[in-house]
Amino acid sequence: MKLLRLLLPALLAATPAAAQRAALFGVYDPDSFVEGNATRFIGCHDGRQFHYAGCPVRVDTLRAGDELPGADAEGRFATVRVEQVHAFTGDLYEAPYSVSVRESAGPVARAPLLFWQAHPTVQLLATHAVALDAAALALLRAEAVRLHGRAELLRAPGDRADSLVLAVPSARGVDGEGRVAVYWPAALAYGEDRDRRASFFFVYDPGSRRVISGLFGHPEWAPLPDRETVSAVEPLLFFRVGGDGRTYILARDNGPWEHIGFGVFDLRSGDRVLRSR
Repeated sequence: MKLLRLLLPALLAATPAAAQRAALFGVYDPDSFVEGNATRFIGCHDGRQFHYAGCPVRVDTLRAGDELPGADAEGRFATVRVEQVHAFTGDLYEAPYSVSVRESAGPVARAPLLFWQAHPTVQLLATHAVALDAAALALLRAEAVRLHGRAELLRAPGDRADSLVLAVPSARGVDGEGRVAVYWPAALAYGEDRDRRASFFFVYDPGSRRVISGLFGHPEWAPLPDRETVSAVEPLLFFRVGGDGRTYILARDNGPWEHIGFGVFDLRSGDRVLRSR
């Protein structure tokens, strides 16, 4: 596996003072938001770890005219320029920033793009497919049934699905990491009808045969206005930041009632370390 290291001139000229600045991260995705809009994550990375909310050290806010490095899931690069910062209007499909994208030399990057302030070094990580054996599938299937059942019990009896129908899971790993990310699409059966928008996200450890974490997701309903019980997480790209040795996953992270967003998850723990605005 090759690490696609993004080394930026600003990094080479970094000063000790600059090294103390935290970095903001964001996502550009015209399929999720109004064309030309982008969002950012609430927290930051201080060069050693992510902070879920707020930053313990100085961080520069994103301003009109800022040009930020960005990349897609295949390691194709682009520059994301902030054209305008605007206030939230209540439109779920409108994000805080209007941006333009300038392609770098080489293959054209495809959205969604992860972008960031150029204080830390960002490494995009190549992934490989991981085959799940029968024992792993049985364990994950049982956990999927449990997570779905927990959510359904909090719904009104008349709203509950008759059964859960699992599709084909996809597991991705990174060289040097023992744990893998599993995305498992599913359908909810209501009589003869199938709602195919459900899904599960797991972090699984093949060595110990343990499910480290799991989430059940659906874009429309939830037992409560609660993104912890029901959250549809779909992995997009894997990366590392600065001197932080952990592997992170950029993922779609859509909550109930069509709450569109993105999250960053720790591959080792499965914890959500950032959530978009």
